[in-house]
Amino acid sequence: MRKIALTLVLLALAAGCKRSEKPAAATATTGTQTSATTSSAAPPAPGTDVGAMMPEYDAMNLDGSKFELAGHRDKVVLLNVWATWCGPCRFEIPELQKIHDAYSAKGFEVVGISVDESGVDSVKQFVAEQKMQYPIALDPQGKIATILQTSVLPTTVLVGRDGKILWKHYGPISKEDKELTDTIAKSL
Repeated sequence: MRKIALTLVLLALAAGCKRSEKPAAATATTGTQTSATTSSAAPPAPGTDVGAMMPEYDAMNLDGSKFELAGHRDKVVLLNVWATWCGPCRFEIPELQKIHDAYSAKGFEVVGISVDESGVDSVKQFVAEQKMQYPIALDPQGKIATILQTSVLPTTVLVGRDGKILWKHYGPISKEDKELTDTIAKSL
């Protein structure tokens, strides 16, 4: 049932339907992307808007070890929520790999969060076929989608070393997205 609902959402996305997002007072909005433009003296509250503190999140890595976002505070992390059956997700994999390769030496990491319910083996096979070299975590319950308040695949957020959400995007990232690459460069 859940796969059917997500498939319908993806079909709507492919047909040009885009989820709108209310920008917070300290953000600028461009289409379905947002990035922080100002900072405030008060510490940000946990949430999913740009500028908010990313809520705690953990999952299981493909190798069976535990993935904890809080354990990656030494890096800038691009979390990408995806599934093997998602066409737009497949489209953006080469760009995600390119970004990961370009910035990983500077303390940056792409982490793919698979919401597939098909099991570890099918995700491992897909990752091998697609030559995905960045870390992959499994979240068949969709905890990350709930945290990010999204039903759109893919959904991507950039989390800074301080735990703040720096950039957020619904749908596939485009090749050489200038706003994303500028935000990554600034955060490093």
